[in-house]
Amino acid sequence: MGAGQAATSDVLRRVGPTVAAAPLTYGWLALLFGTTRIQRSASARKRRELLREQSTNIVQLRRRPLRALLTSLLWLDGRRWWPYVPVFAAVLGPAERVQGRPRYLGTGIAAHVIGTAASQALLARSIARGDEPRKLAHAHDIGVSYFALGVGGGLCGYLPTSWRVGTQLAAATAVAVAVRSRADFTATGHCVAFLVGTLVPARRVTP
Repeated sequence: MGAGQAATSDVLRRVGPTVAAAPLTYGWLALLFGTTRIQRSASARKRRELLREQSTNIVQLRRRPLRALLTSLLWLDGRRWWPYVPVFAAVLGPAERVQGRPRYLGTGIAAHVIGTAASQALLARSIARGDEPRKLAHAHDIGVSYFALGVGGGLCGYLPTSWRVGTQLAAATAVAVAVRSRADFTATGHCVAFLVGTLVPARRVTP
């Protein structure tokens, strides 16, 4: 076996158990790689249309809410996939191993649904008031970040009680400030998603 083959085998031995312990996370990451490649092969106009159709924006949520919530988890808002790799490796993968797959999915989906609902409800209100243009009803709003922030918030449940409560209060304050100041709807939804995650009771999976 050559030096290159030996190095490859060593990497696979190290990485293999990590991937096997978090199949949902790394399977999802691989799927996002595929959909990102589809984006990269499309024209700019086609890519914008594609993301609008797959987004959890106001129009899509009114037409087909369940489909919009699902498909928005399968696309990234942009042509770059690699910046998400550290997030999946450092946050989502460990969370899946520690929390167990049912709790991991439940936390992420709850954060995605509630964070999305909050952000789009605030945006709809702003549009109705005339504070935002009506074209934002078709805005890009992808669910990967909501899921990831919710799961990240869920990891706070494994902190000491004082730190956990402090994180929950900080997240709640961030939501209140965002709503009060009429911050960007996506930023507000992200704060809500993180808060949802912090409120999920921690439960460690025993190997």
